[in-house]
Amino acid sequence: MGTSVPSRNSLFAAMLVLVLTASSCGWIDDLSARNELNQGVTAYTSKKYDEAIEHFQESIEKDPDLVRSYLYLAIAYRAQYIPQGTSPENMDRARNAITTFEKVIEKATDPVDQTTAMANLAGLYSGMGDYDMAKEWYRKRLVLEPDNPVPMYGIATIDWQLAYDETGMTGESVEFLSEERRAEINQFVDEGIASLKEALEIDPEYVDAMQYLNLLYREKAKLTMEEEEKRTWEREADQLALRSLELKREQQDAEAEARRRLLAGEEE
Repeated sequence: MGTSVPSRNSLFAAMLVLVLTASSCGWIDDLSARNELNQGVTAYTSKKYDEAIEHFQESIEKDPDLVRSYLYLAIAYRAQYIPQGTSPENMDRARNAITTFEKVIEKATDPVDQTTAMANLAGLYSGMGDYDMAKEWYRKRLVLEPDNPVPMYGIATIDWQLAYDETGMTGESVEFLSEERRAEINQFVDEGIASLKEALEIDPEYVDAMQYLNLLYREKAKLTMEEEEKRTWEREADQLALRSLELKREQQDAEAEARRRLLAGEEE
C-alpha cells in the first residue's frame, strides 16, 4: 500500500489549530500581564512597594509592550527613593527609577505617559541635587507641553534654590562671593524670573508661581549693591507677596463656596 497524502483540507485544519493555539497563548499572556499589573497597583496603593515591583516586573515579562507596567514600575521605584539620601541602596532605587522612566518615554505613544515620565525624571534629579539634569527634563517637557506653566515653575524653583543657597537668608553671604560668581547667580535669578513671568502669562492666577516670583525678586535685592535698586526690588516683592496672599484667600473662599453648594445640592 502506498503512503497516503494528507488532503488540502486536513493541512488547512492543522495550520488553523496552530494559529489558534498561538493566538490563544498570546491572549492568555496579555490577560495575565494585565492581571499582574492590577495586582501591582493594589500592592502599591497599600504601600507594599517591594510586592508591587515584583508584580510590575512579572507583567513586563509577560507583555514587554505594556507601557503602563513600565510606568508604574518606575513610580514604585521612585516611591522607595529618599531625596538627598546617598546610601548605595538608595542610589540604586534612583537609578532603577530613572532607567525605567526613560523606557516609558522610549516606548510610549501617549503624550500623557511621556510627560508623566519627564515630570518624574525632573523631580528625581532635583532630589538627587543634579539641578542641571532636572532643568533639562523640565525643558524637554515644555517641548511637548509649551503652554503648561508647571515646568516653567519647576525651572524657577531650582533657580531660586541655587541662588538662596549662596546668598543666605538675609543676603549675609553675598559679600563673600566673587564678582564672577555673583554674576552667575544673577543669571539663575534672571532665568527664574523670566520663567515665572511666562508661567503667569499663561495662568495669571498661578499662586505658587507668584510666590516664587516674590522670592526671586528678593534674591535680586540681595545681589544688587545699589540701595535704590535694592529698595525697588523689595517693593515689587512685597506687592507680589500681598497679591499672592489675596489670591490664595479668594481661591480658598471659592472652593469653600463650591463645596457648600455641592452639599446643599445647588446648581451652578
